[in-house]
Amino acid sequence: MQERPDTGDLGPDTNRQADTGEGQSLEELFAEAEALIGRMEEPDLPLEDAFAAYEHGMKIIRACNSRIDQVEQKMLVMNAEGELTPFGED
Repeated sequence: MQERPDTGDLGPDTNRQADTGEGQSLEELFAEAEALIGRMEEPDLPLEDAFAAYEHGMKIIRACNSRIDQVEQKMLVMNAEGELTPFGED
């Protein structure tokens, strides 16, 4: 049986963190996504590993979107009357 190449950050612990965004800042998630993109651009990456990398990348994107949504919900905007309203409300 042929040994599979190292898939880097595609382990189960990293996948769990990316699902929830736990333990990683938004900047760390972006850096992980960039590293994963670099890995996927390698011409010798086996197809099976490319699919695993794609799946992991989608989990990272979901975690990033969740983190951004949380930040947007916490943001307040001061209107012309000096009142604070949630971000996105007119």
